[in-house]
Amino acid sequence: MTGFPVTADNSIKSHRRAISAFLLLFALPILLSVINITFAENWKIHFFPAAVILAAIIFGPAGGIVAGISGSLYTALFLGNPYVIVGNALFGAMAALFYKKTGKIVLSTLLAYLIQLPWLVLTDYYLAHMTADFIARLVIVLLLGNIFWATLIQMGIKPRRKFCEQKV
Repeated sequence: MTGFPVTADNSIKSHRRAISAFLLLFALPILLSVINITFAENWKIHFFPAAVILAAIIFGPAGGIVAGISGSLYTALFLGNPYVIVGNALFGAMAALFYKKTGKIVLSTLLAYLIQLPWLVLTDYYLAHMTADFIARLVIVLLLGNIFWATLIQMGIKPRRKFCEQKV
């Protein structure tokens, strides 16, 4: 038998990793989806894209998809827009793929948003019957929110990388 020996310490570490992954991929996006900050004429900054971007960077496309789906459940169920699930899963997957290619969080987030945008506009207008004015405002707020979260994540990752690379 090859591989690492099964010990209590390895078992605890794998359980911690599984719990951490569950929290980041599923629970955190759900929690953040109910938090919005309202500003300037009822515009809202959404918090769950931060969890989707983080999951995409850390766990790849599958993580981005899971976080995108879980972060969309509140909107889909309670606000009556199930189409947002596919859009945010697409956003998570694309953010991960672009990050894998470029290594740049903000650029990857913007490219993923550009891929998501046609889905968002078409489904919100034709299927969810939202007004063009509302969708235009939503597009701007989501763009600004995505840039904001991606920038904060990028700023937070750089110091952590330096810290982890230091030798003790």
